[in-house]
Amino acid sequence: MSQRLLRFCPCVQGSVALSSSFDAAARFGRYRSWLATLVATLLVAACGGGGGNDAPEATPYSVRTAWAQLLAAPHSWTLAGTAPNAQAFTLTLAFAPLPDAPFPVTGAMAKRTAETITLGSAGQSSSGTLTLYLDQPSLAFIGFEADGICSVATSNTALPESALIGASGAIFALSDLDSCQNNAVAVGTTTSTWSLEIDSGVGLLCWNMASADSAGVPNGSTSTCVEISADGTLGTRARYVLSADGVEVRARNF
Repeated sequence: MSQRLLRFCPCVQGSVALSSSFDAAARFGRYRSWLATLVATLLVAACGGGGGNDAPEATPYSVRTAWAQLLAAPHSWTLAGTAPNAQAFTLTLAFAPLPDAPFPVTGAMAKRTAETITLGSAGQSSSGTLTLYLDQPSLAFIGFEADGICSVATSNTALPESALIGASGAIFALSDLDSCQNNAVAVGTTTSTWSLEIDSGVGLLCWNMASADSAGVPNGSTSTCVEISADGTLGTRARYVLSADGVEVRARNF
């Protein structure tokens, strides 16, 4: 994704330490991955989150059904956090299906879903959209695209039909490219896993991604977690965590 979100950073004002972290995030952003943009946009804030483990751990959850809902149906969650300077921010996660289209790198026809993250603070807002290209009907990942920069899948692993709290596994691996041309050069990798967790008694299906540069040095990670019922229905509660440059950012709505 482009660097256009780097300009939105109201929470770093008046904080030398956060400005330094933001500068490091901007250097990270040269790898031009979607995760890099999120780091540069969200590294300005860090907030706490409660724990808890009240839901029955022996209950099986239909994780494959929930995953299909997340990728194939419209959903939106608005979360909140507070920066170290006490300035509040909101973060909206939205998933919306798009018309089918070919993946720019390979030309393979794909089902598409847009994941949009909108950050708001002090009367300002900025957003970025990642387009997910998926195989139909398996929903295996073909690749990502954002602002003319692509990542192409190198492996996929299907989620199980059901799982218990504490379970986790691989989803996909991507090669992050410097463009969406068929002769694009790889500049890093992104790997993704799923996990089934409990937070404050809420069952969560988490989509975790970790990015590394071309030398294999970790750049950062994100965890997008949404409420899941035993039958795989997605709920109204969600949590978002980003870690990079020694800083962890958290936003939630419960």
